[in-house]
Amino acid sequence: MLVLIDKKGRKHLVDEKIEEYHSNYGVLDLTNVKPGDVLETHLGHRFYCVKADLLDYYERLPRAGSIILKKDLGAIIANCGIGSGSRVVDAGTGTGATAIFLANIVGKEGKIYTYELREDHIKIARNNFESAGVDEVVESKLGDVREGIEEREVDAVIFDLPDPWLAVDKAYNALRTGGYIAAYNPYIEQIRKAYIAMGEAGFKELRAIELLERGFEIKEVGTRHRTRNIGHTAYLAFGRKYNQNI
Repeated sequence: MLVLIDKKGRKHLVDEKIEEYHSNYGVLDLTNVKPGDVLETHLGHRFYCVKADLLDYYERLPRAGSIILKKDLGAIIANCGIGSGSRVVDAGTGTGATAIFLANIVGKEGKIYTYELREDHIKIARNNFESAGVDEVVESKLGDVREGIEEREVDAVIFDLPDPWLAVDKAYNALRTGGYIAAYNPYIEQIRKAYIAMGEAGFKELRAIELLERGFEIKEVGTRHRTRNIGHTAYLAFGRKYNQNI
């Protein structure tokens, strides 16, 4: 896949196999195009071409709902110890943004098992996995984690569900000793119930956090906070599975 960047900095994700790309700026000839090329439409508008990477897929992939933002994904990965070779359950596939990010982290030695209730979301997600080149790392399943998680001895379970507290015990059974659980929810009442359920299920090292990101406008005449910043997105709760005898 390629990214075509227009004069306003907007990104257009396109298949490198197509011969033409149509936009409001005109038609681009993509025959023999390669990363680094500067292209010009028949109307004289220029586009810069780069090879698509993980962030490009994340920002431009087709969606059917909201996704976990990068700042929160980073916190989940860091607080759950996810790395090369990790096996992770992603509960709440949506259209696959989280699973794509995680697949890039765990690599070909790892595995992402992603569960989704809606068949239409699964279809979109599977196309996104293939486009991002992670379809061999991600195993997508149509199923309800509140009814059970098939995998065992996984390294982490991540919930992006409206009611994660109903599946906390299923996560405990799926995790290896020392594995992590994470819940992502927009309302504090949801994360409170998830946090309490984690403690009742036997999880330790419980934490609940919120991350706020502030951007800056840097100019020759001065520096200030951006007028429009990313405010509240969600709350996060984490826990770790210990041996029940402790």
